[in-house]
Amino acid sequence: MKKVIAILIVVLSGLFLCKEINNRNTISIGVVSTLSGEESSLGIAVLNGIAMAAEDFNRGKRFYEKKVALIIRDDKNDPREAKKSAEELIDLGVVAILGPALSEAGIAVSEVGNKREKLIISPTVATTKLSGKDDYFIRMTPSVNENAVSLAEVSRDYMDMKKILLIYNEKNSAYTESFKDKYVEKFTENSNYDSLVYIKKSSEKISSYFPKIKDEIDGVVIIANPIDTAEITQNIKKIKQDTQILASDWAFHQNFITYGGKYSEEVYIALNYDDSHLGEESTYQDERFKNFRENYVEKFKEEPNNGSLNGYESLNILAYAVKRSKSVSSDDLKREVLSPESEKYFLQPGKFDKYGDCERGTFIFQVKNRKFKKWNF
Repeated sequence: MKKVIAILIVVLSGLFLCKEINNRNTISIGVVSTLSGEESSLGIAVLNGIAMAAEDFNRGKRFYEKKVALIIRDDKNDPREAKKSAEELIDLGVVAILGPALSEAGIAVSEVGNKREKLIISPTVATTKLSGKDDYFIRMTPSVNENAVSLAEVSRDYMDMKKILLIYNEKNSAYTESFKDKYVEKFTENSNYDSLVYIKKSSEKISSYFPKIKDEIDGVVIIANPIDTAEITQNIKKIKQDTQILASDWAFHQNFITYGGKYSEEVYIALNYDDSHLGEESTYQDERFKNFRENYVEKFKEEPNNGSLNGYESLNILAYAVKRSKSVSSDDLKREVLSPESEKYFLQPGKFDKYGDCERGTFIFQVKNRKFKKWNF
């Protein structure tokens, strides 16, 4: 808890916070994210990115120039709390809402946004339940389909796995079940489903079933938050050390390595984030990303991830759309956000389709020497 509080204090220090919502020189933006509880790693990273972008946007502005003001709500990974938070922010008069981070909350907030005709931009919601809809919900990340298919192809075609155990978290089921279903569909295509996959929930004790099947399977796929993925990985490798483990993009956070320790080594993760943008080995020449990464590491003492990057990009895309737009109506803002002009604010390649779903590449990472490294297969 102390770590979360400390992070939030750093995030909010020096930020131009909203007091007068209707001030004509204020761009009031609502933020709904998961900032507490076991699922908060991604939500905090998203908020860190958003807040840093707001600070950058406001820096050097003169008194008569518009500044961003953030009004932040913690949805506690509870759809009811997320819905309540969105309603409150819209009642306060925000121009749009950034968030949520997790898919269950995302579905709830999308319903509010569509009912109230308020633009919502989520940095990381990836459930397929919100794909292909012409509505007020825009996403900075592709649906889970791309990462699930890539992970299935890697495990089946490159690692030659014939039978796997798949473990998924029930707490963010809109995401985890979407990922599970797409992974299984791809892994088992043209084959007998029942003979290829064991499926278990993360709440089930590993010791109650894994010893019985450990010699039947070729690998384990985990769809859970970073800390749960770390715990499951430890429990599995303590029973069978050489078990090959793959994980969904939700696990891509330093917490996975911190809590997983030596057991996190050699785990593979699929996500929409390119490690050529990371660390001393970076070959990416975009100065904006290099500045973002250096500032993020200096402020938060950890590498950025897909959540923090998408949060940063989402704030800039929205804020500059407001500056260009003839009004702050959601229809006008949506038109500007989806325009080609917004592509310049992506720090890694990306673009929106006509529905506001994002298109990005997928990459495979492996944990090596307590760091995420891109796996070239």
